[in-house]
Order: sequence, then structure tokens, then C-alpha cells
Amino acid sequence: MLAAARGLLPADTIDALRQAAMRDRASPEVLRARLWEAFTQAQTARPTLPARPESGSGHDDPAQLLDAMAEALAARSMPGYQPPSSGPGAGRHAEFMGWRPSDMLRELLARRGDRNPPRNPTLLAERAFHTTSDFPLLLSAAANKMLLAAYQPAQPTYRQIFLRRDFRDFKPHRHLRVGDFPTLLPLLENGEIQAGTMSESQEIVLLQTFARRIRVTRPMLVNDDLGAFTDFAAAIGRRVADFENATAYGLLNSANGDGPTLTTGNAAVFGTGAARANKAGAGSALDLGGLAAGRAAIMRQKTLDGLPIAIGSSMRLLVGPNQELAARQLTVSVAATQTSNANVFAGFVQPLVEPLIQNNRWYLFSDPLSAPVYVYGYLNGAEGPQVTTGPVSGVDGVEVSVIFDFGVGAINWRGAWFNPGT
Repeated sequence: MLAAARGLLPADTIDALRQAAMRDRASPEVLRARLWEAFTQAQTARPTLPARPESGSGHDDPAQLLDAMAEALAARSMPGYQPPSSGPGAGRHAEFMGWRPSDMLRELLARRGDRNPPRNPTLLAERAFHTTSDFPLLLSAAANKMLLAAYQPAQPTYRQIFLRRDFRDFKPHRHLRVGDFPTLLPLLENGEIQAGTMSESQEIVLLQTFARRIRVTRPMLVNDDLGAFTDFAAAIGRRVADFENATAYGLLNSANGDGPTLTTGNAAVFGTGAARANKAGAGSALDLGGLAAGRAAIMRQKTLDGLPIAIGSSMRLLVGPNQELAARQLTVSVAATQTSNANVFAGFVQPLVEPLIQNNRWYLFSDPLSAPVYVYGYLNGAEGPQVTTGPVSGVDGVEVSVIFDFGVGAINWRGAWFNPGT
């Protein structure tokens, strides 16, 4: 009886019970009662752990584990990457910083209930690309983190002169111009609100889809080599921001800087004719007189209803590298003791230097919220690239695709001035 109790009670307790039974010449029934009492007291004295909550993600939650691994891949592959310091699972990525991709896959398989994940790299790679595997999700999460880390800090200069207007779908989007909406009229005594009309020739802007992809194949996983994938993911975020900027300035620089042709008037954004008068008749140097002439020309522009346009609180002076010095000298604030020496445009005109502006051209743009000339946007407000994963047809592998929906266009000529420079 005492031998059977060895797995239930400590050895010293069993020895004490044996000595007491021998001393008291206890019967088997008494000894059985003493054993039960000792067992009950031992169970009561054992500390109990607090119950684990049944809702919410725990430390072993597969989704949280996958996110921590994705953070580790991003931090290891992208110098300067900063994982979040707060929120669920914050800091847990450090646990996986030294892990190989195969180690992560094996752990994910185990957490999904696989009692014996294969140690053989070849067999493990085959399991990685099954539909039930978390490996494609891990790649997608890591790529998305690296993309956004590179994309979000980038601030393309075109956003300072283009107005953002997102797209609902891929259909042609019409954009109202300054004065397209009928002006308000006084309400007559009889209370009748007068009907107005809207222009039928609003400008149309289209959304386009751009994409690139990279394959993560079975040999890459067998060799524990995801270098091509991580290099792609880390670089593409910045490339997308550069692509946005180049696309926007490609539109602005078209037709030797005059811009695209507008539907209204069938003429380029900038022109010297009476219908536009928003371009210098001859290119001139960027100086105080030229800047004053351009600003005055914008302030003389009218809406479709013949009203002065709203230029906003300040203008942007857009120049290329050749004109940076002149632009900054014309807009810098100086402490002058005489009115004639003060910089009258300081605070009213802000310089904007963009390497994609060619030669000695320079532009003046009003606040895009007040008088938009160019617009840009994304599909349903999804700013930046989107990452997707899918199987590779006929090959053991995963395709990681970056899809980017982006559109730019010109909607008006009012609110800007162009000087080709000398």
C-alpha cells in the first residue's frame, strides 16, 4: 500500500507514515485512512495558478507569434527598422532575431498542432507551400512591415502642390474646377431658391494599377536564403515613393513644361494666350521682378463666374537645382532696418526644390486646397503599396506581389504660373 503511494506523496511523508504504523501496529484500514488524509492535505496546500482568460490572444496565439517573427525578419533585414514598443506582443521579436526561416516555419507548424515537424530542410520546404501553412502569411507580414517602414517617412515634394482626391473605383473620375459650381444668389422674398447649372466639361482623371513581384522558391527555403526577398521588400517601399514623385512630375514636365492638354479649351495647362495668360511670354531669370509679375498674374485670374480665385495664405515657388540659390534668396526672411531692404515675399512665398524640374524653369503654385491645378489619389484611400501572396503555378514556391493603385491628373489652369527661364 505504501509502495503504491510513492507517486502521490513525498518520500519523507511515506517514511513517516511507515514508522508510525509500525509503532502503533496500525491495521490496514487505519493506514489507508492516514494515507488518504495525508494526500488530501497535500492537495490543499498546493498553490493554484490563476485561470487563463478564455478570450483574447495569449502568448502562444499563432497570429501574435507570426507577427513577432515578421518583426524579427524586418528588423534583421532592414537597418534602422524600429519594431513597435507598445501594444500586444511588443518586444517579443527579440526572441526570434537569431532564428533561420526554417526554424520559424518549424515553430509555426508545431503551434498549429503538428506534433512532429520535419527536421529535413527538403521536407520542411515542401510543407511551407501547402495551403494550410502559415509561411506565406509570414512572408506577406514581413514584406508589408518593411514596405511601410520605407514608404511612410518619404515625403515626395509633389504632394505640396497637388491636391489629394482619392478614387472609389477604376472608372473615369470627373473633377470640378474653380467656378464649376454655380455661385450663390440672394434668397428672394417669396422664398424661392434659384436654379443653377454646372459645367459639363469637368476634367477627367484616371486611376492606374502598378505592380511588381518576386518569387520565394523551394531552393531558397532549403538553403535558408531569403536575401533576395528581404532586399526586394526593403527597397520597394522607397521605390514606390520615388515612382509617385516621378509620375507626378512627368505629367507636370510634359510638353516642355506646359503640362498636359485640358479638355476645357483643348489647350495645355500653361499658355501665353488670352484664354490662359498663366505663362511668361518669354523665359526670364528668377528675380524679384519676375516673381512679382508671376504672383500678380495669378491674383488677376478669374473663376468661371468671373470672381477672383482664392490663392490661399501662401504660394509655392517650385524650382530645380539650377534655381535653388535664387529661390532661397528671394524668399528668405531678413532683418532689415529700412523698408526698401526688407524681403517682401518672405512668408508669402515658400521655396520648393525638386531635382526633376528641368533646366531653369520655375513655377508658382497657389495653395492646392484653394485653387487646385493638379490632383493625385489612391484607391479607396489605401495610401501606399499593398502586399499580397499566392502560389506559383507549377512550382513549389510563393509569389510576393506589390500592387499600387495611383492616379494623377490636371483639372485646371487657374492658380499657377510658369516661367521657362533663360
